[in-house]
Amino acid sequence: MKPGNQQSAPEQVVGTPSSVNLVLTVTINGQILYISSNCEDLLGYTKDTLIGTSIKTIIHKDDRFMLESYFFNKQLQSACALRVLKTNNDIIWFETIVEPIYSSGTCEYEEILLKMNMLVEPTNNRISKENSPNTFLSSFIKDDTLPHTRLVDAPILIDEAPFPIVISKLGQIVYLNREAASLLEIQYPHEVIGGTIYQFIDEEFHEVAAKRIEQLQSGFRLGIIEQKWKKQNNEKIYVEVKEVPIYMNDEIYEYIVMHDISSRKSFHDIIHRSRERYQRIIQNSIDTIAVIYQNNWVFINDSGVKMFGANSYTEMLGKNIYTFLHQDNHDQVRDFIEIVNSQKKEVNFSKQSWYTFQGMQVHTELIGIPTTYFGEAAVQVIIRDISDRIKAEELMIKSEKLSIAGQLAAGIAHEIRNPLTAIKGFLQLFNDEFKGKQNYFDIIFSELNRIELILSELLLLAKPSEIKFKNKDIRTILRDVVTLLETQANLQNIQINIDFVNEVSVITCDENQIKQVFINLIKNSIDAMENSGTIIIRTMVTNESIYIFFIDEGCGIPKSILERIGEPFYTTKEKGTGLGLMVSYNIIENHNGEIKVDSKENEGTTFEIKLPRINETV
Repeated sequence: MKPGNQQSAPEQVVGTPSSVNLVLTVTINGQILYISSNCEDLLGYTKDTLIGTSIKTIIHKDDRFMLESYFFNKQLQSACALRVLKTNNDIIWFETIVEPIYSSGTCEYEEILLKMNMLVEPTNNRISKENSPNTFLSSFIKDDTLPHTRLVDAPILIDEAPFPIVISKLGQIVYLNREAASLLEIQYPHEVIGGTIYQFIDEEFHEVAAKRIEQLQSGFRLGIIEQKWKKQNNEKIYVEVKEVPIYMNDEIYEYIVMHDISSRKSFHDIIHRSRERYQRIIQNSIDTIAVIYQNNWVFINDSGVKMFGANSYTEMLGKNIYTFLHQDNHDQVRDFIEIVNSQKKEVNFSKQSWYTFQGMQVHTELIGIPTTYFGEAAVQVIIRDISDRIKAEELMIKSEKLSIAGQLAAGIAHEIRNPLTAIKGFLQLFNDEFKGKQNYFDIIFSELNRIELILSELLLLAKPSEIKFKNKDIRTILRDVVTLLETQANLQNIQINIDFVNEVSVITCDENQIKQVFINLIKNSIDAMENSGTIIIRTMVTNESIYIFFIDEGCGIPKSILERIGEPFYTTKEKGTGLGLMVSYNIIENHNGEIKVDSKENEGTTFEIKLPRINETV
């Protein structure tokens, strides 16, 4: 990066000695990137306070449009005069040199350098008497005594000049041409000769005008400055003032040329207010509004900074958009940008995903609008975060699936219960014939009762039945379940180890439902280990909660599947229904608990259940 040179050598201006009072680097949007450390001594601000803020906060409101015209319209000039606000709201005038900082090897710039010098008496760049312009005017001064000195025979070249000219001596008017009298609406020009020029300058500018006169009397040429003047009827006007020293009768006079910019100033104010309203709309938008140029972010509003989890606006600028975009959407977004740029029309693009600085995924939809950036094609995008909408849609799908599962469960349970009732009835009629084999009868009858229990639990999907809550020690329930499934585990060479805390672990629960959850989790662990392994069941107790961990050494669950655990009909088992875990999640939720799962492929899975603890014995 290097400062760009102006196309022609700049005119010598006051306030540009070898050492610069203040140096700033700002973005083309006016955000301060760097400021020299003496800002605290000059203005009262610390560097940390100003860096990252807009330069507009320290520039007088009437001078902001000048900087904006340089930044946005590339009208970079060699120098201009600006008022800068101190922390106590005092004003300091600075003569400011504005230069672009070009990117290496390009003709475009993204940053601007400002070298600012306070308007104080300089020590160099003086103009000698011999080099002074307009020395021929000295012949027209007839009287050496002010305030009666008058330029009575001014050449027609000056008097008929198409721009306002005022000549003064230490601020006292000795001559003004017709255009100056017309601009200031002076009815009798001869009456103001000998009067002070300050009667036509707004009081706000008296101090800087006095300092500039001191500079002129020292032989300096000054840069153009914008000032507020007053007509003779006190109407305010804005003028650009160019002043040079001239020698007449071996004395230095102030040769002042003015240009009325009131209309331009009014127009700039309208544009400025319009731009400020537009910027407020953009910055206060809940949607991300950004500009993409050559696949980089060159502008993004506060909502975009927040959506991507960035610390500041500058953290996003210049970053490639594809570093944030999900890999699956790269080709689609490239095509999208190409269509906007080539066809010059607004394009909608739904369903893409981005990653934040923290690695979180954000689902969005966007609209692309053709725009320009430094005269070249760019795309303005409006990005809407639809992550909450996506989650709501997923919940609706799950709810619909659950509704269907409930309807199926009700039908299946009803169809099975009818023949089951008949089987139980006839079995009881044959009870007397089971003499000597009563234990077989009890087992069959017990299993039929269990089938009925399972059917009742299946009906929970369709119509929740009354749940009977009682205080139970979770360790007792776990031991019963382990006893029930230990035989099946041993057949597959799987060992179940328990690691229970030696502390009362009482919960309020429906024992049968909690058993069903534990059975589902242990059976899933057994199914996940085809060739032996170990299942660890561990408890942990806090003052308010009881944690139960089911840890296996199975094949693990892929990440893509892990995100859908608990959905109805979603299963990796060949003959599974996907209802087991869904029912388990529902039961734990009804018990004011939580289920978490962590899994690594080929290493194993851990299910963690958290339930409220009751601080009493059973």
